[in-house]
Amino acid sequence: MNIDEDDIAQMKRGLSWVDLKQSLEIGGCPICNTMQRSIEKYFNSLLWEYALDVSVHTKNLASFGMCNTHTYMLKEAEKTLGSDGLNIAVLYETIMQKEIKLLKNLSNAGLVEEKDVKEKEKKLFNFSKSRDFESYKKEMLSELIGKGICIGCSHLEFSESFNTHEIVRLYKDEEFRNIYENVEILLCRRHFLYLINESWNKEALDYFIDIQKSKIIRLFDKMSGFINKHDYRLKSQMTDEESKSWEIVLEYTGSKQGINKEGYNNLLI
Repeated sequence: MNIDEDDIAQMKRGLSWVDLKQSLEIGGCPICNTMQRSIEKYFNSLLWEYALDVSVHTKNLASFGMCNTHTYMLKEAEKTLGSDGLNIAVLYETIMQKEIKLLKNLSNAGLVEEKDVKEKEKKLFNFSKSRDFESYKKEMLSELIGKGICIGCSHLEFSESFNTHEIVRLYKDEEFRNIYENVEILLCRRHFLYLINESWNKEALDYFIDIQKSKIIRLFDKMSGFINKHDYRLKSQMTDEESKSWEIVLEYTGSKQGINKEGYNNLLI
């Protein structure tokens, strides 16, 4: 895939460039920055406008709710909106209805139907010789385990892919380069790998590798200074950049908080 200067100029006049530029100006990983804002906006919109939307309920039902990270991000979004929990209750009502129906169906499966047994004995499972206990559990789990992915993860997958492509398409643009090459901007390792995977020619690949390499070497030097200056004779000489270097390294290897990996995106596909 190639893109010419007119395409870049046209793209930069759109909202996508405004959003990406804002993420670049924050510092750190611009893709993480955009994803963080995007998921917050998505949850606010979801709770405020789409808690009754059929398509949202269908997707949420398929995954039996959201992953751990996005469950509690959704809860925070509900608090931010000043709601007492009604939006989430409405959104999760269908999940609880489905759960009850499934459990009733499972508890009734294989009941002993003999007329003389006591009522409580009707809850016992009636295993046939052809179906052992482990097989029976697997059948149950196949009904209970969600078949879809968390709708928060799904939204982040789109945001992650879209903004990575935006960066790759802009690599020749002078304004983009002037901002991107700033030492305060550093793609996290996850998104650097993603960007390599999405690069469409060697020129783009070489550009991003060279910029990443120079920034990582600089970061390592700062962290080495941080370690070395814990010597009491040198501690007074520690710079602000050195003292923060370990936090930046954590963010580089682990991405920003809330950028969940559960349930989506094999970067090598």
